[in-house]
Amino acid sequence: MKHPALKIWFLATIFPVFVAIIIRIIWEVVVNPSTSGLVMSILVILGLVGLYGLILYFTLKPNRKILTSPELWLGFAVMATLGLIAGIIHAIRFIPSPQVGLPWSLVIVCLYFSAGLSAYFMLLWFVWSLWKKKRDG
Repeated sequence: MKHPALKIWFLATIFPVFVAIIIRIIWEVVVNPSTSGLVMSILVILGLVGLYGLILYFTLKPNRKILTSPELWLGFAVMATLGLIAGIIHAIRFIPSPQVGLPWSLVIVCLYFSAGLSAYFMLLWFVWSLWKKKRDG
């Protein structure tokens, strides 16, 4: 993507998706206010804003050296931590709700949770290996 117009077009294409997700999350908080819902929504919104900022930065000014920096991946780990916390809060709120009509709902929740947890530990391992590589030289 060498053309600036293509970069801006790409960013303009994905921006409404992020805005729509954030509006939907805020709408959910207004319609169904609760402390855990507010915490979960704030964490998801922070994660989305961070992800869009990262996409924005690497679309406009890509840099291979920064992509392998431990600091960037630590930022990914922080965003993933926020996402995992939001997912746990959501699962805890979802399991006792009346929306769990089908037994498959619990299976799906467990599958999502196990996949998210596995991906999270994989990300932490990757961040640790980058830090170790940087420290050792």
